[in-house]
Amino acid sequence: MSTNPTAPDRRKVVIAPVLGVNTGVSMLRVLPIWVASTVVHLAIILLAAVLFTFLSHAQAASPNDADELQSTTQVEEPPKEFDLTDTNIGDNDPMLSANNVDRIEDVVVPGMVVNPLAAGIPGVLEGTARHDVPPPPGVGNGPGGSLPNLTGDSSTVGTEYLSGIGSFSSPATRVKDLARNGGNARSEASVARGLEWLALHQAQDGHWSLHECNHSAREKPRPAGKIFTCNCVSGSTHRNDIAATGFGLLPFLGAGITHRPTKVASKDYSKTVEGALHWLMSKQSKEGSFSGDMYAHGIVTIAMCEAYGLTSDPRLKLSAQRALNFIAYAQDPAGGGWRYAPKQAGDTSVTGWQVMALKSGQMAGLSVPKNTLKLSERFLDACETSNKGGYGYTPGSGETITMTAVGLLCRQYSGVNPRNPGLLAGVQRLKTQPPSKNDNIYYLYYATQVMHHMQGESWDFWNLGPKGDGKGGMRDTLIAKQDSGSTPKHPHQIGSWDGSPGGRIMATSLSLLCLEVYYRHLPLYRRDMTSIKNDK
Repeated sequence: MSTNPTAPDRRKVVIAPVLGVNTGVSMLRVLPIWVASTVVHLAIILLAAVLFTFLSHAQAASPNDADELQSTTQVEEPPKEFDLTDTNIGDNDPMLSANNVDRIEDVVVPGMVVNPLAAGIPGVLEGTARHDVPPPPGVGNGPGGSLPNLTGDSSTVGTEYLSGIGSFSSPATRVKDLARNGGNARSEASVARGLEWLALHQAQDGHWSLHECNHSAREKPRPAGKIFTCNCVSGSTHRNDIAATGFGLLPFLGAGITHRPTKVASKDYSKTVEGALHWLMSKQSKEGSFSGDMYAHGIVTIAMCEAYGLTSDPRLKLSAQRALNFIAYAQDPAGGGWRYAPKQAGDTSVTGWQVMALKSGQMAGLSVPKNTLKLSERFLDACETSNKGGYGYTPGSGETITMTAVGLLCRQYSGVNPRNPGLLAGVQRLKTQPPSKNDNIYYLYYATQVMHHMQGESWDFWNLGPKGDGKGGMRDTLIAKQDSGSTPKHPHQIGSWDGSPGGRIMATSLSLLCLEVYYRHLPLYRRDMTSIKNDK
């Protein structure tokens, strides 16, 4: 019998030998594994490096991403200074035409124009065949498009709104419009003298002053010439440099003169315009307001929109659109009008400037809320008198001839039919106060536009007088009232006008705008005027 039996369920245990410190047999066995692992890891690292290098080159070559990065940089990092002297910006689109083209009868779309011929040049240039002019860069949505308006409405840009509102005409068209609409060489010479007077009373930083225009007299247009105090009488105690600069700028734009130099005009006022635009943009708030006074804001907004419409300069677009957005914000939400401060119940005078500013924005291809214009019609309804055709300063007040002119122009811009009984009745009211009987330049400014849009017999009566010989009409009356420099104590006033609460700057500006109406505005109504001559 065995003395050391093995248990049936017990497994044998094998004990591995311990490696000796100085032995190399086991190390040789694992060395191939280490070498293989190292080779595999090096291959993975090399493959990753090649892959990342390829992806980096592909990303750098992506045109969409590069364009997106560039676009984002341009929007989020605007230029710190307004360089309005670069004549190339805004001209890069080969589709934009700089030719001398006639206005389109049914559609008016702003586009690139060259600066005009010198004022006062007689004669009519032969026109070219009519063709369309593309809208300026940035019209519509998408990258570079118009800023959204405050209410979220779609822009009202389109043929139904641009038709007949106005036009930024070319030199050839301007000369022809002057002749066929009742202007002449004398009226253009008067415009030239007025523009020169304004240019010689602009401060070095680009602004104009209502109450101290004589302190900014200069020997030559900005930036040249010595500054001195002249013998002009400013004629105003109002301190509003924003409004004054808007008034000073508008007649140059009305003549087609922009911040871009030209070799055509006999006098270069590009730096005059450039200085005013630069100064105004430096005063604009983040919200878009140029002034706490909506009266001044409306005037300047018209100027900014016209400057953009004339040049398609993208640097002006942001300022003009923000200004329009502020007008929409400042509207009285209940009554639909505007007054001196935002959201106040409106008056007809301030409302008139805002409506014209909104229309100027439409002309320039900018975004204007439809409901803003629609709501303004409610205000006009409230200010119109019960016998129709007359307008008061505020709802319920008695009508005045000046507010009637403002109200009628707003009605024309709102799209009333030229046969509208209220419009025709209002025109008859204006005829009782022709330029020979009412020298209030504020009244004449609005009434002249109303009559010019009516055209036909109404316009001939207003522009040339009841006999059609110029006597008593707007054109010859304003030319006769222009200062000839013959006043012994005030010879420096030559080329200016007086007689306005806004002083010599405002009176000169509005007088010039009246004499530029022949080519500054395209008549709203295109129809056979003889058919309504008896509808009085």
